Amino acid sequence: MKNEVIQKDFDMPQLRQMVLDNTERINKNELIISQMRKENLEQSRKAVERDEMLEKSRREHDRWAQRMRETLDEIAQIIRRSQIEQEKRDCEREKRMREQEVQSAENERKMREEFKENERKMREEFKENDRKMHEEFKENERKMREQIAENDREMREQFKENERWMKEQFAENDRWMKEQIAENDRKMRERMEESDRKLKKQFEETEKQLKDTSLEVKRLSRQLNGTTGHIVEGLVSSSTERIFQKAGLDLHNSGKNLKRSLPSEHIAMEVDVLLSNEEMAVPIEVKTNCTKDDIHRFLHQMGHFRRLFPEYDGKEVLAAIAAINYEKGVAELAHKEKLLVIRVNSDDIFSIDPFKREDLLRF
Repeated sequence: MKNEVIQKDFDMPQLRQMVLDNTERINKNELIISQMRKENLEQSRKAVERDEMLEKSRREHDRWAQRMRETLDEIAQIIRRSQIEQEKRDCEREKRMREQEVQSAENERKMREEFKENERKMREEFKENDRKMHEEFKENERKMREQIAENDREMREQFKENERWMKEQFAENDRWMKEQIAENDRKMRERMEESDRKLKKQFEETEKQLKDTSLEVKRLSRQLNGTTGHIVEGLVSSSTERIFQKAGLDLHNSGKNLKRSLPSEHIAMEVDVLLSNEEMAVPIEVKTNCTKDDIHRFLHQMGHFRRLFPEYDGKEVLAAIAAINYEKGVAELAHKEKLLVIRVNSDDIFSIDPFKREDLLRF
């Protein structure tokens, strides 16, 4: 029902009439522009006609001047002939002829001055006509722009009115749609809250069961890891002296599970197996399954070794890692960090990877 009312509002005859009025104003503006263009063309045609008249007058003046020069040339020839004849006559006749020649020169001078004056007047008249035409053209252009601006202002005002009316209609539609969406959203939230309550209850029951199971698994894992760790430490402790002797290092077992700490600085360290002699000490970290985190943690602890075990101060301190299993890339990381790597060997139970003493990390 709401959509039908909106459709009727958009098909009102008033809207069609406003569109027709705007179209009629545009047609009037185009007619005015066309008339002004015709007037400008008429003015241009008149200017061309004036130019043609001026050119015609100039051509006539040139022909007249040519005729005068030809006449003067003929007179000059007559004068020259007369001079030849007057040489045979007395001085009085020669004087008259000279006076006539002077008079002719004066007449020619006056004619040239008159020609220049006429040309100057024609130029001034042409400039004045051109100035008037230019001013008239500017006035017509100003009127045309004022008319266009007035029509444009009326059209903008009409457009703003139409836009305001349409915005009101859209706002009304938007308000109704928002109410419908809010109602649907409220119903959806109620359904989702009910579903969440049910799921939360099921999740809490499942989480409780998982926690109970996880606690039991952790307890069993601690028991198993503790037992396995002690077995591995015992195997490493009993075989390290021999494998280091094979590698060219004469070391003896100085103890295992050695714990030291500095409570004031919150520093603690446990050395699983420690080998040493008069010149060197090698702490060994023993792991059943060695990870990259184990390598980083052991390196961090070794940074405090000399402070926690000051009795080895002054000796060369190396570090070794021993494990039943190394995760992918962990043994390579240990070599990169310049640690000694001890691993399971089928022949000797444990063996140490090949190394160069000068390449190992000192602590």
